[in-house]
Amino acid sequence: MYRHPTPEEKEAYVRALFDRIASHYDRMNQIMSLGQWGRWHRIFARMAGYRPGMRVLDVACGTGDLTLLAASRVGAEGRVVGVDISPGMLARARERVQASPWAGVIELCEGNALDLPFPDGTFDIVTMGWAMRNVRDIPRTVAEALRVLRPGGRYLNLDAAEPQGPIGRLLLRAWWGTLLPVIDRLVVGVRDPDEPVRPYTYLSRSLEGYPSPARLEEIFRQAGFVETGHVPLMMGSVCIHYGTRP
Repeated sequence: MYRHPTPEEKEAYVRALFDRIASHYDRMNQIMSLGQWGRWHRIFARMAGYRPGMRVLDVACGTGDLTLLAASRVGAEGRVVGVDISPGMLARARERVQASPWAGVIELCEGNALDLPFPDGTFDIVTMGWAMRNVRDIPRTVAEALRVLRPGGRYLNLDAAEPQGPIGRLLLRAWWGTLLPVIDRLVVGVRDPDEPVRPYTYLSRSLEGYPSPARLEEIFRQAGFVETGHVPLMMGSVCIHYGTRP
């Protein structure tokens, strides 16, 4: 029987989970998003307002999608740092960065969203994609983003969300609840119900207890962000949150 990790177990669980799926993470995201993955990221980049020469931090950078996108916008005079808790995901990100034109712009390092290894006020923009559901302390994660931003800097978070309408909720639960456990069996190879790490089954349950879009925006404001807001996509099953450090 699958057991969702407790908050105390979550960090080690998530690290092992993403190490396990790093090699096929990009391909599966295209399938799970019905081909919308790149479109959502382009919308996110437009909202971020990247400009040449900016310093950008991509928290929980994974295989580097948003990291590479930021580098293409800030250009050779800018700097993009990607940080992630999973060595496996960072290894895949390094392969992609080295094969890109932006290897001289990007730095990748291992680190935790709850305790970022950077001084206060370092970055113009901080981004986080598809990871807020996986941290054990959301308010602390948001507060850390605020800390490392310069005054006037922006923080943007892109993640799945629970649709607010009944039709959207029904469709999301049917899609995730059917597809993701099957991926564990066919792609990852998890067939034992007692397997301690079941990556896609976990992801299908990761919205349980996750704040609503309105509540997450409130957490941004409580951390100290101003000019906050959120934009729902895909019938509310994906949401971009944003805020500015005063």
